[in-house]
Parts: sequence; structure tokens; C-alpha cells
Amino acid sequence: MKMPCPMCQSKTKLHSGAQVDRYVWEHIFCCTNPYCGCTFVVSGEIRRILRPPKVPNPEVNLPVSARAAKRRENKEKREAAAAALPMCSPFRTL
Repeated sequence: MKMPCPMCQSKTKLHSGAQVDRYVWEHIFCCTNPYCGCTFVVSGEIRRILRPPKVPNPEVNLPVSARAAKRRENKEKREAAAAALPMCSPFRTL
């Protein structure tokens, strides 16, 4: 992850990081500019699911993005339509 220094806009280096809880991490960044020397904490959070997993975990409670929900709804409609079609053999019977 690249993060510019909020004070001087120089490059920074990731110093360390830790998981705060299941969905939140904190990372400590240090400015590489020796005249600035700013050290700061960046927090990262998992906010929503863009593509639902094939094997969902019932313990995870994250919202699904509107686009992903629409994709899932369309997939379910296609599968239902395919299931409603009569089964036909690809081989001809004489």
C-alpha cells in the first residue's frame, strides 16, 4: 500500500501493522524525508463484499454491494429459467 506523507507529500515506508478486530487494521507509516520525519497511523476497514464467496462463512456479517446483489439476483433468475426448460437429448432418436 502506498501512502504519501500528509505533511510533506514525500514517500513513506510501512513500519508495522496490527489487526484491531475482525474487519479493522491499523498500519504505522514513517515519512522517508529526513527533514520531516512524520510518523502516522492509517486505519483500514473491510466495508462490503463485491463478489460473494462460493463458501460463505455464517459468522461474517458484511453487507453485499448493490451491484453484487443484482448480479446474484440475475444469476438466480437464469438458473431458474434453465431448470424450467424441458430436458432434451443432444442425440437424435430414429
